[in-house]
Amino acid sequence: RTLTMRLLALLPILAVSLPDCDKVVNDASTSFTGVCSNKWHNVKAYVRPAQHDVGYAWVQKKVEEDFGSSSDAQDALDTKTIPAVLGVNNVTQSYAFYAIDGHHTVAALDYSGYHDTHVHLTVVLDLRALDYDVFLEKLTTLALAYELAHPSPDAQSIKIPPQQLPLRFSFTKDDLSFGDDRWRSLAGFSRKVKNDACTDYKYCMRCFMRGCNPDGSSIPFVEYKWSYFFVDALTDESLWPTNDDYEAFKSNYGDLPECKMGKIDTSRWEKAAADLIPLCRGEAAGAFRLPSSLFKVRDSSPHRNGVSSSILHLRT
Repeated sequence: RTLTMRLLALLPILAVSLPDCDKVVNDASTSFTGVCSNKWHNVKAYVRPAQHDVGYAWVQKKVEEDFGSSSDAQDALDTKTIPAVLGVNNVTQSYAFYAIDGHHTVAALDYSGYHDTHVHLTVVLDLRALDYDVFLEKLTTLALAYELAHPSPDAQSIKIPPQQLPLRFSFTKDDLSFGDDRWRSLAGFSRKVKNDACTDYKYCMRCFMRGCNPDGSSIPFVEYKWSYFFVDALTDESLWPTNDDYEAFKSNYGDLPECKMGKIDTSRWEKAAADLIPLCRGEAAGAFRLPSSLFKVRDSSPHRNGVSSSILHLRT
């Protein structure tokens, strides 16, 4: 992790000498893994999502905190690389970067309009030699695509064929290629809950930590595992430590209006997320098991260290 952070600190300096993402994606004569860079307005057309939805409220929070100016936007993207897999683009009959993490950060960048911002993509696999359907199967087998989505806002997630993933990455005021996953927003906010009682670390009482692989890279889709648990807890009071905890969250969550970008009161989402802390830190979270039919355990993935069926190990 230390080495990864050092490399991130050097990205603004290295960007001038990094391979051009446009050239990387269009040159399939040789396999490529590693970091490439280009301005977002140049590379956007080549980026595809590996998940169906994002949390609109969580994107709004990122816009407010990290994308207030063009320099803020660049600072935000200089401290984060976007992991991706190279694969076939079935729309253009060429190739694309399939983002396997960082969707909310890139969505916030796209929404901010600061499209001259340099983005840095870390290609972890080059699968351009595979046909499109075979490529998607490989991506899901390695648990590098998130196949689940909610059929309605508060319904539990179900598997959606990866062929129905968005065909483009767009999150502007006029073009949203993602649906809204309210529970993914809550997972994001609950991971950043602050507590005045914390003396050594401001997030010491947050809901969970986002684990990393041994090489320092983030494990994709961790928040979705917790959001699955949250949806179950909405209708199962027995998962909560007390009835008061359950009723407090249910009331605040029920008062949240439908999300419309640019009009979201993120403070209300923070309040609802704070009500999830007793649930996250209760005994039921430690005993909860994600269904193996929906969440694969893949120790052979080159980018992650397996997906535990338990969510307890992700708590602080």
